Amino acid sequence: MAEKLPREVIEELERVSRLHEQAVCDHEKCREFSENLSDVLVRLEDMKFYKTADKLMSVLINCKPKEASHCEKATMVGEMIKNVAKEAKKEAGK
Repeated sequence: MAEKLPREVIEELERVSRLHEQAVCDHEKCREFSENLSDVLVRLEDMKFYKTADKLMSVLINCKPKEASHCEKATMVGEMIKNVAKEAKKEAGK
């Protein structure tokens, strides 16, 4: 069973997901995405939403901001964060 996250956390996940779309070719946005996602992860752990926090940890493991080059895993990371946000929103609607 998925976790039912508070609305503000779901909105934050959606915002971070949109940020990733901007970050694909922008190193500073990429770093901002990584930092924001880390903050959401810590928040989820503090709120004891460990299942969702584990999913975000998997996203962060694959997120490695690079200067002057395109992220090889941008598509995969983007899909991962979109899926987490979509799943959280779906569960909140139940």
